[in-house]
Amino acid sequence: MRVQVDCRNGDDPRAFYLGTRRLHVTQVLERTAGDSTRRFRVRVQDGRVFILSKHTAKGEWQLARVAS
Repeated sequence: MRVQVDCRNGDDPRAFYLGTRRLHVTQVLERTAGDSTRRFRVRVQDGRVFILSKHTAKGEWQLARVAS
């Protein structure tokens, strides 16, 4: 699912939108990088954990999965 992400410190997600709901990232738990993507495992304010993926060439973000 494509998502809109607000970033800080380069590519670190600060917040993202699920539909019209803005979820604030409280912690980046893990960062991984591949050839064309970067993945971030993040925790939001209510404690849920999400995996966000950025296609580096296109600059597009995807919600890869809900981890918790």
